[in-house]
Amino acid sequence: MQYVIRFNGHISWEGQSNGLPPVIYAYIVFEGSDGAEDKTAISNAIEVQTRAFISWQSMAVQREQGKILDIRAAGNNRMLVPFRWITHIDVDVLPMTGELSEADESGVERLKDGTEPQKQ
Repeated sequence: MQYVIRFNGHISWEGQSNGLPPVIYAYIVFEGSDGAEDKTAISNAIEVQTRAFISWQSMAVQREQGKILDIRAAGNNRMLVPFRWITHIDVDVLPMTGELSEADESGVERLKDGTEPQKQ
């Protein structure tokens, strides 16, 4: 099973007066196995990412909050928000309703079983 770990950075009035929304988001996609070890692995992933935020003294988030994003895309669509504008960070672990596809060697999006995902 796949999960999205969402870090929610709550923005101070000063950050909001500089154009940030009340809450900003950073994401990690976690590939689980539906077992009890998933809880430990998810906790470890949260701890590693939290340590990264602390060492950067900022939170790396999607540049255009509210738009649909490709959570596997390169970091060039992200920005760093300094801790001085973040009052606190909390985390949500959300199960993905479908499998996240990946591009094969020819650039075609495929699921783990090799089929193409349904396009709407």
